Amino acid sequence: MGMHPDLTEATKIAVREMIDFLMSEKHLNRDDAYMLASVAADLHITELVDGNDGVHMMIPKSIFATK
Repeated sequence: MGMHPDLTEATKIAVREMIDFLMSEKHLNRDDAYMLASVAADLHITELVDGNDGVHMMIPKSIFATK
Protein backbone atom coordinates (compact mmCIF):
# COMPACT_ATOMS: atom_id res chain seq x y z
CA MET A 1 0.00 0.00 0.00
CA GLY A 2 1.22 3.48 -0.79
CA MET A 3 0.05 6.73 0.79
CA HIS A 4 1.23 10.14 -0.47
CA PRO A 5 -0.31 13.51 -1.36
CA ASP A 6 0.58 12.78 -5.01
CA LEU A 7 -1.19 9.80 -6.62
CA THR A 8 1.80 8.95 -8.82
CA GLU A 9 4.11 8.80 -5.80
CA ALA A 10 1.56 6.71 -3.89
CA THR A 11 1.53 4.28 -6.82
CA LYS A 12 5.32 4.04 -6.85
CA ILE A 13 5.32 3.29 -3.13
CA ALA A 14 2.70 0.55 -3.56
CA VAL A 15 4.71 -1.09 -6.34
CA ARG A 16 7.91 -0.96 -4.27
CA GLU A 17 6.08 -2.48 -1.31
CA MET A 18 4.80 -5.34 -3.50
CA ILE A 19 8.29 -6.02 -4.85
CA ASP A 20 9.69 -6.01 -1.31
CA PHE A 21 6.93 -8.40 -0.21
CA LEU A 22 7.61 -10.81 -3.07
CA MET A 23 11.31 -10.74 -2.31
CA SER A 24 11.00 -11.32 1.43
CA GLU A 25 7.97 -13.62 1.62
CA LYS A 26 8.19 -15.52 -1.68
CA HIS A 27 11.99 -15.44 -1.97
CA LEU A 28 12.10 -13.99 -5.48
CA ASN A 29 15.01 -11.89 -6.66
CA ARG A 30 14.25 -8.24 -7.46
CA ASP A 31 13.98 -8.73 -11.23
CA ASP A 32 11.63 -11.72 -10.92
CA ALA A 33 9.51 -9.91 -8.32
CA TYR A 34 9.21 -6.87 -10.60
CA MET A 35 8.26 -9.02 -13.61
CA LEU A 36 5.68 -11.00 -11.63
CA ALA A 37 4.13 -7.84 -10.19
CA SER A 38 3.90 -6.29 -13.65
CA VAL A 39 1.95 -9.21 -15.13
CA ALA A 40 -0.01 -10.63 -12.18
CA ALA A 41 -0.72 -7.79 -9.74
CA ASP A 42 -3.40 -5.12 -9.94
CA LEU A 43 -3.31 -1.56 -8.66
CA HIS A 44 -6.40 -0.08 -7.00
CA ILE A 45 -7.08 3.41 -5.71
CA THR A 46 -7.67 3.22 -1.97
CA GLU A 47 -8.25 6.84 -1.04
CA LEU A 48 -8.59 10.25 -2.71
CA VAL A 49 -9.87 12.33 0.18
CA ASP A 50 -8.57 15.31 2.17
CA GLY A 51 -5.32 15.52 0.22
CA ASN A 52 -4.38 11.96 1.08
CA ASP A 53 -4.02 9.66 -1.90
CA GLY A 54 -3.74 5.94 -1.41
CA VAL A 55 -3.05 3.05 -3.75
CA HIS A 56 -2.88 -0.64 -3.00
CA MET A 57 -1.46 -3.42 -5.14
CA MET A 58 -2.91 -6.91 -4.97
CA ILE A 59 -1.69 -10.23 -6.34
CA PRO A 60 -3.76 -13.44 -6.31
CA LYS A 61 -2.64 -15.94 -3.70
CA SER A 62 -3.60 -18.73 -6.10
CA ILE A 63 -0.51 -18.17 -8.25
CA PHE A 64 1.59 -19.38 -5.31
CA ALA A 65 -0.44 -22.52 -4.62
CA THR A 66 1.56 -25.72 -4.64
CA LYS A 67 0.15 -29.13 -5.52
